Amino acid sequence: MTQTHYIEIKAIPQVDMLQTEVISFCLQKLHQILPHFEGRIGLAFPAYGNDKTLGGIIRIFGSENDCGFIYFKLQELRDYALISESMQIPEKVRSYRVYQRVQSKGQSALRRAEKRLKAQGKWSEEVRQNMLQKQATQRVYPHAHLKSSSTKQQFILAIKSVYKAKSVEGSFSAYGLSQTATVPHF
Repeated sequence: MTQTHYIEIKAIPQVDMLQTEVISFCLQKLHQILPHFEGRIGLAFPAYGNDKTLGGIIRIFGSENDCGFIYFKLQELRDYALISESMQIPEKVRSYRVYQRVQSKGQSALRRAEKRLKAQGKWSEEVRQNMLQKQATQRVYPHAHLKSSSTKQQFILAIKSVYKAKSVEGSFSAYGLSQTATVPHF
């Protein structure tokens, strides 16, 4: 699984769409394409964290052939984003990042826990307050709003960036994310 090349997608400012909406739209399209690559394609967000967002740039890492194919498939996004041709990854990469999906507990998880604890006879106002406090202190990560292709439900894809000094091989999800595999940061 060698990542030798990358493509860069830069959101074009739109009158009727925020930059975050353009990035979400691009990620939605990528999510339709990436499963065909069986974990070989990783994504990076070089402007991650700017204004607490994913930023306006997505980098797609893979082999030269894979990047070429993805470049071809992404041409329908040209009205929303600048899409670079496949480029070779710079030889001197100083650091790496792992981009991980983060799934935080929402209100529905709180209701399920309450129901379960009531059935076990362990529910109290103190437990409720502790759960609400824990939920309130959960970190909010940069994210994209996507729509499930199977259920058609909207969901939030929250992404955490973790610094790594060295490259770590591994596979990527259908979102181009991984719990362990790195992508170059430059």
